[in-house]
Amino acid sequence: MIILAADTSNSTCCAGVYRDGDELAFELSLEKRTHSETFMPLVERVVEKSGITYGDIDAIAVTVGPGSFTGIRIGLSAVKGMAYAVPCPLIPVSSTKALAGSSEVAEGDPSETLFVPSFDARNNRVFASVVKASDLTAVVEEGAFDAEDLAERIKELKGRRKVIVLGNGADTIRNAAQGRFEAEYAPGAVILPRGIYNASRGTDPVGAEACSASYCAVSSAERLRK
Repeated sequence: MIILAADTSNSTCCAGVYRDGDELAFELSLEKRTHSETFMPLVERVVEKSGITYGDIDAIAVTVGPGSFTGIRIGLSAVKGMAYAVPCPLIPVSSTKALAGSSEVAEGDPSETLFVPSFDARNNRVFASVVKASDLTAVVEEGAFDAEDLAERIKELKGRRKVIVLGNGADTIRNAAQGRFEAEYAPGAVILPRGIYNASRGTDPVGAEACSASYCAVSSAERLRK
């Protein structure tokens, strides 16, 4: 089965092609230009480097949020267009789960490690979840959290387990965690195509019309309209 994995949900964007788990090609963009400029050319390069055609794609695994409202919309619009054109189904993937799936435990037992994938949501808030590093099973479901509240929940769950906080929300959680628990922090961790593929396993594909964004919050524009 050939899967195209794609992400535009946060500041970076990426895509990769996988055949039965083997990585054929991938690319990660750290450019500051908008995803509307970088994403489709990046996908085209990855598909070309992989040696497949769009018609070979069996499904597209795409991050659906949380993260940047604009980025999520750009990515979903683009992959839905591809899904209708190929045609193929989509596999919706949580952005926090994809970030966790992009990471590894360098030392220690993954079964005794919790990942806290996180994205900065401003005003001392983060989009985050808490998952088992061994299999990405959620311990705290994905959502928008006040950093102090999330830190208290992590403290209650931690026990003797190692905690690794990932992503650009890590520094916000680090500040809230002071005096509560010890953890490792990786604020530079980003979503990689392999992480999207890992997070997509076990999720049933859906039609493009059924694949929707998971914002976990109200956008600034929507708040202003209220």
